[in-house]
Amino acid sequence: MTVNAFKCAYHKNRAAIWLIAAFTGVRLLVAPTFGLGTDEAHYVLYAKYLDLSYFDHPPLVGWTHALFYYTFGTNEFLARLPAILLFTVTSFLCYRFTLLEGGERTALLATAALNSSFLLSGLGLMLLPESLLLALVFALIYAVRKLERFPDLLNFVLLGLILGLAGLTKYTAILFVPAIAFYAVIKRRYDILFNPRLLISAAVAFIFITPVIYWNVQNGLISIRYQIGHVLGSHSPSFGTLLASLAAQFGAYSPPLFCLAFYGLYASLKSLDDLLLLPVLIGGSVLLFSIYESLFKFTLPHWSAVFYAIFIPLGVVMMDNGPVRAKRSILLISLGFSITVALLLQAEVAVKAFRFPDYKSPFRTVYGLKDVVRRANDTMAKDPSSDKALAVLNWTDVSRTLYYNLPFGSKVFLVDKHDERFSRWITGSPIGLDILFINNHFHGRDIGNDMRCREARTAGRVDILLNGGKVDTVDFIWCRSFGGVKPGRE
Repeated sequence: MTVNAFKCAYHKNRAAIWLIAAFTGVRLLVAPTFGLGTDEAHYVLYAKYLDLSYFDHPPLVGWTHALFYYTFGTNEFLARLPAILLFTVTSFLCYRFTLLEGGERTALLATAALNSSFLLSGLGLMLLPESLLLALVFALIYAVRKLERFPDLLNFVLLGLILGLAGLTKYTAILFVPAIAFYAVIKRRYDILFNPRLLISAAVAFIFITPVIYWNVQNGLISIRYQIGHVLGSHSPSFGTLLASLAAQFGAYSPPLFCLAFYGLYASLKSLDDLLLLPVLIGGSVLLFSIYESLFKFTLPHWSAVFYAIFIPLGVVMMDNGPVRAKRSILLISLGFSITVALLLQAEVAVKAFRFPDYKSPFRTVYGLKDVVRRANDTMAKDPSSDKALAVLNWTDVSRTLYYNLPFGSKVFLVDKHDERFSRWITGSPIGLDILFINNHFHGRDIGNDMRCREARTAGRVDILLNGGKVDTVDFIWCRSFGGVKPGRE
């Protein structure tokens, strides 16, 4: 891009650039102020233990982390920088997407809504697979629309490239393929659906996902089997889990924006607008899959992020372009509420001003563990034993402990039910070693009674305090010559 072209693009999109820059600036300020959560640390470790794929997800989130991890090192800010940069791109793609449906004002409001949704904004701060998928889904809509207008070889390759990257991000990206095929059938674009060049799209996408296929073949399809079990959860559907999942989404995405998303879906279906058909099919397929999945088990709110990333902005478009002024008032109130609450939440995350009751702090998983791991290693360094290691007692503590243990290089074990997510990262056996258990308030065990130890002895206690309230309490307990968990204590 020439300098003049860059200047032209800047002036054309100046308001959007400044709006997105403001939201991005807030995230950059907040990023280094709190510790990594369970999922965040887990995906950073994808970079540490770089592989063709992983037990619970395809590899793109880990490969993205690796670009920063092996170039700059790691800390809280660097671990979050990829998500922040990605969401800047996602926000701009959202702006251009909604600009086609409304004027500049509407597109700016839609972009603000995307950034003020609590969970979507969180995906712009913490790198999860969905953080990548949001940018890719807007790029996919653009690629399909471009292919409709210009069905040349380059655009077929572009379609395959985006689908391949999506396949490297999440297994549920397979939902995009039937959505696009159904779109071509409805639009009667058989010239594209049966175009031999579509085989090139398929070939490009397949080449991209070959690492995932190869890794699964080498490992007994372990990841695919896990995903199937993860989706079904149980054999009997329950409307209770569906309602619980929707309630979690209602709070996570911001209550008014949750409602706005479903209004956007309703209004898009009602409008019969050709430009909205593809977003409806892609977002709708994600919603239907999420509903089906929620009938069998509680689903985490971020799993349906693609639906909300499409339909919160479209809800803004439909409401702002509507004929009734009251609708616009509701829209502005909804946006005002969401932006205000989102900024207050980020301010509290950054400065941690409130005192919460003991063991009720929302910062439990993102505060204090760095110091705990340092103290645990100090305790280990003072002990004369030559065969020793750290251990945690619950899978939710593993990734964060491994991450904050990186500077020390101590051996870390999970003493709990076998969890294949960590089997390639935690090798060897703790049997026979002197184990220093990090025994916290929430997953604590009676080490002397539950474990086989030649001797069980407390080596210290630390209260993790925030504004005078106890976030957690951790006991360091030595288990000499660890012999495993006692029968009946598993």
